[in-house]
Amino acid sequence: MRLFTVILAWLWGALAQAPQLYAVEGSVTYVGRMLLGSWQGTNPTARGQVRWAEPEASGRVCVDMAKFDSGIGLRDNDAREVLEVAKYPQSCLDVSALRRNGEQVVLEGMLEIHGVRKFMRIEGTLRPEGDAYRFAGGFRTRFTEWNLKPPTVLFLTVEDGLEVRLEARAVPVR
Repeated sequence: MRLFTVILAWLWGALAQAPQLYAVEGSVTYVGRMLLGSWQGTNPTARGQVRWAEPEASGRVCVDMAKFDSGIGLRDNDAREVLEVAKYPQSCLDVSALRRNGEQVVLEGMLEIHGVRKFMRIEGTLRPEGDAYRFAGGFRTRFTEWNLKPPTVLFLTVEDGLEVRLEARAVPVR
């Protein structure tokens, strides 16, 4: 009986740590700034899958770079030109770790934008929703980090720095 209890306890612990595959859907929002003010563009096409058994994670989440919408078509067309979406149609995050401390999390992985890959640490929150999770986080970056030239609008150059916000829902794949 004691051996059965030990085996059952081990099995329960192994199952609790078993990696779970999640389907991820979400959005990316950037905030751009210039002398005349700021604006944001949102892209609802973030999709992918992530396998997670804390702290390890693996998977890929990608965004269709042509789908950012700032509410002004001309600005969005300019953004597509700056991002060279015909040449670089997607931006993808290859997830390598997800560490949490309560609801606070750090998501790590290699992010590719405009053909440039960089290691990223993205801080945010992870809240359970039944057997799913909701992630909200963000990071600051610069156009020049991705070999992009900050655009000009009405003869004014957009600031090099950008704020990027991420929101996603991860649902277990059964």
